[in-house]
Amino acid sequence: MGQMFYACAYKPDNKMCCVYEADKFYSNCYSFSGAVSTIHYLLRQEPYHIMWGGLYLINETFISKLSNNDLLGLSTFLNSDYFNENIKKKDYYEKIKYIDDNSKLWNHLNVLNVYEESLVFFDIKNTKSVNYSGYLINHTKKLAIDLDDFYKKSISLRAGINITIDPISVLTETGGGTQMAFFNGITIDTTEELACTWCGDLLQIIDKLPNNFEIINCVFSEFHSKVDFCYKNFGVNENNFLLSDKNGTLFTGVVLNVFGKRGIPCNIEIEIKEKNILFKPHDSLDEIIFE
Repeated sequence: MGQMFYACAYKPDNKMCCVYEADKFYSNCYSFSGAVSTIHYLLRQEPYHIMWGGLYLINETFISKLSNNDLLGLSTFLNSDYFNENIKKKDYYEKIKYIDDNSKLWNHLNVLNVYEESLVFFDIKNTKSVNYSGYLINHTKKLAIDLDDFYKKSISLRAGINITIDPISVLTETGGGTQMAFFNGITIDTTEELACTWCGDLLQIIDKLPNNFEIINCVFSEFHSKVDFCYKNFGVNENNFLLSDKNGTLFTGVVLNVFGKRGIPCNIEIEIKEKNILFKPHDSLDEIIFE
């Protein structure tokens, strides 16, 4: 079935929040999705704490290890009704009580209204994407991401549309979602180690970089859709190997194991068939076939 996620923007000081039911992570982590446009729109208005919260956290192992900051984010979309009726007997009952107590205090923005405003703001009907200009800044950690640079490095192709996995969804998720989004592999320059590291932090999207903020490199690019993009835009070299830019650089990808560790990097050889194009990882026994 897969883990269900909620994209949450919240302000503890005035107890305002907005929660978008984001379904499965790999379905709604992209630049065209409603969850992404809603969160981007809010962050271009003012700072919010952000959590892409997954329901896999609702178990004894995870709950017992969570901080109050994590529990506060969960309280925007959870209460005690989500837990077993015998929770008062559990060692982590105080954590569940913290979630439940705070869940009653939030003033929820009308998410449908915010979503519809975001569609107009970004002209999603025509652009098919949120705007990746300016900087995504992390007030909590004093870090920043150049969104234009992120987009240029992460841009991919799906169903004929330029897309990218959104940085906010990956940076703020609670665990497990990114692994599914990267199930088929990633590009060699993807910074998958950043996943989940900004969960619950105070974020904002602004046009100019403030003083004392460090810009970090951030790239999230899934294997298959990036291969499609590179083949369409850059083609192959004289040996039929896929290129990743106009300078003749070979595309390099890598598969992650179940623990998120990288395998052996590979280049992609292109073979044209009568009905298919075969994208063949070099020095691999596998073949990735696209109709």
